[in-house]
Amino acid sequence: MTNTYTIDTSNISSLNNITLNTTTIPTITLTGSGASGTYLTSSGTTYSTAWAQPNNNFVSNNGKAVMTIPADKQEVVLEKDATLNVKGNVVINGVDLEERLKTIETVLNIPQRDVTMEAKYPKLAELYKQYMRELEKYKTWDRVKGENE
Repeated sequence: MTNTYTIDTSNISSLNNITLNTTTIPTITLTGSGASGTYLTSSGTTYSTAWAQPNNNFVSNNGKAVMTIPADKQEVVLEKDATLNVKGNVVINGVDLEERLKTIETVLNIPQRDVTMEAKYPKLAELYKQYMRELEKYKTWDRVKGENE
């Protein structure tokens, strides 16, 4: 049997000891911003616990900050040297980002790239770059001549 307790700590400056009359180890949820304390006592047994404000800095194994959540802002900051690898979908305001990028590529007539093949055959990546440079030259020339297409 699990006993669950919720304690609102919004108007409490500190919590030093909480004694609960239960024979099982209870689950305690603290809400609010005043949570701090060190001990939980249940049926004569004392369990050490650490109630502190959550850490807003995420650090990698090498000790460098990767991501932070500033306390005074509604944002998540990915640090300069960090990389975000997404294995699922990114949805922004209800629109799938990958679908949106494909639509943009189609509308702008951007050739589809195959990064796996480009890694295997570096000449493909160079050909793509050459194609994009040449395409831009022709578009610039058409704009100079006053042609829209």
